[in-house]
Amino acid sequence: MAAPGLSRVVAVAANTFRESVRERVLYNLVLFAVVMTFSSLVLGELSIRQDEKIVKDLGLASIDVFGTLIALFVGVGLIRKEIERRSLYPLLCKPLSRGEFLIGKFLGLSFTLLVNVALMTLGVFGALLLAGRPADLHLLTAIYAIYLGLLLTVGLALFFSTLASSQLLATLWTFSLVVAGRFSDVVRNMQQVTSVPRWLSETLYYLLPNYRNFDLKARAVYGEAVSPDLLAWITAYAALYLSAVLFGAHQAFRRRELS
Repeated sequence: MAAPGLSRVVAVAANTFRESVRERVLYNLVLFAVVMTFSSLVLGELSIRQDEKIVKDLGLASIDVFGTLIALFVGVGLIRKEIERRSLYPLLCKPLSRGEFLIGKFLGLSFTLLVNVALMTLGVFGALLLAGRPADLHLLTAIYAIYLGLLLTVGLALFFSTLASSQLLATLWTFSLVVAGRFSDVVRNMQQVTSVPRWLSETLYYLLPNYRNFDLKARAVYGEAVSPDLLAWITAYAALYLSAVLFGAHQAFRRRELS
């Protein structure tokens, strides 16, 4: 019984990957990320002995920012477009459950992001080589952490796309949560500058996705090693939070009336 279900999930994932790579915005974002990475070479010439740091800074920032844009805008549209085009109805009439459809969509975009992150990573290492600098493998730990954050963004995008009445609302909700998660320390300490009760700020801090856990860029730029324990922690955090988000998305999608 498991094999047919797995094959259906794989089929949805493969179709999602094909559709995602055809998105023009995807090509534009990847191209812009590569251009930004190589533009760091020009900036590096303006700073004595800082060219390597600038290449790494801009390279990792490009992967993070443009990967997030891909995860956000493509992720929100994965289910919304299927509903609006009514192409979802014949799919669910077949022996394909909503859960299989949702997981297939998530895996398809996750693989799309993996391919694009890999391409942008090659762009960063290529820029370092052009600058006459050796490839720094410490960057891979930061890129791995960035990818975990992108997976979480995909999960949030799918969750809100199953709840919101429009693609615009789903995008705004996802974007707001991602931004709040990137400034989680500000949320935790906002009772110091506002009248918000401490218990509320603490609750919001633990409920929000803490994207600061995935920010290892500064360590990578300065060549600091990241301990296996820290990598295991952020991996477990991403897995647990993502599982909760996808479970919520499945419950919302299962209860949604498609008309």
